[in-house]
Amino acid sequence: MIELIIYGSLIGLSVRTLLLSFILILIFSFLSHLIYAQQDIPGVVASMGNGEPAVIDPDLKIETVTKGLTLPTTMAFVGPDDILVLEKNKGTVQRIVNGQMLAAPLLQVNVSSEVERGMLGIAVSKDNQTGKPNVFLYFTESEGAKPLASRLYKYELTNDTLVNPKLLLDLPAVPGPRHNAGNIMIGPDNNLYVSVGDLDGHTTMAQNMKDGGKPDGSSAILRITQDGHIPGGGIIGDDGISRKYYAYGIRNSFGMDFDPLTGKLWDTENGPSYGDEINLVEPGFNSGWLEVQGMAPFNFYSEQDLVNFWGKGNYSDPEFVWTDTVGPTAIKFLPSDKLGKQYSNDAFVSDVTQGNIYRFDLANNSLGHGAIYRIVPK
Repeated sequence: MIELIIYGSLIGLSVRTLLLSFILILIFSFLSHLIYAQQDIPGVVASMGNGEPAVIDPDLKIETVTKGLTLPTTMAFVGPDDILVLEKNKGTVQRIVNGQMLAAPLLQVNVSSEVERGMLGIAVSKDNQTGKPNVFLYFTESEGAKPLASRLYKYELTNDTLVNPKLLLDLPAVPGPRHNAGNIMIGPDNNLYVSVGDLDGHTTMAQNMKDGGKPDGSSAILRITQDGHIPGGGIIGDDGISRKYYAYGIRNSFGMDFDPLTGKLWDTENGPSYGDEINLVEPGFNSGWLEVQGMAPFNFYSEQDLVNFWGKGNYSDPEFVWTDTVGPTAIKFLPSDKLGKQYSNDAFVSDVTQGNIYRFDLANNSLGHGAIYRIVPK
């Protein structure tokens, strides 16, 4: 039994796997681009409140870092109090240093911004040879109003400008305009992990269609090196884009992170109007879409009902499921005790329909408005 505590109201949720302690710790008006992207989707109601975020833990408080952003999607730190933030519809990368946004963006590109398309994902690393930051960006590149492709580029950060773009992934962008995903992570192995949704209609073997075509880069978590190469052999296939698949059967994911204690990858996944998920993503993980969302039925046999790429892919049930949709977005582990030892290495998951951030205590077997806020000890 898992208890969701919302200002004293208890809701019981029964699941078959771990995550015994589920505590709501922060009420938050979350990222504007996801509110925009999902407010017209049937069955999804986004949190559109105008109030300031409120923290439940009396030992914590919220500080405003900066305001004035337009539909921010995600961000990455270049250094302490040095943040790069993406603006979805503008196709811009803004730099915020000590709470002040620079007068001009580091980069502006042409993006298709309809619904969930746009400037979507960012990751930062340091170049071993030059010592300068490398910035990886995932966005829906466009020519005029026409989407060309979902693309991953590598840039160099020099003198408050992103230069020398190198194309690492060239992926489908249609039909859309939903389920683009686009989250980027650099793993403990220094490889890039990129989430891609089903793009609102792809039906390949990666969507568990046995009579579908070969995987085309959709419904995936892709893994490549920081130069765009394939690290080792393919997991589910040995040719084409299949070699880059780390996981498949993904409907739409806005969040990934690595557990700092185990090094394992976790993600969030949005269901159609039910069955939002948190997953432990092992190599070759099959999330089950189009055939399964949420927990698989008891009469379900993954070996018979899903595509397993000749034994190379493996379905497993989610580690946590919401019966009513909340639209989970980011998942982040906190490898620090600066907010209190009770939060060290815990996972935090945000949602779009309620504007909440949830805490999952894995150690105990459990799992906006154009502004950025910081939670700090009082």
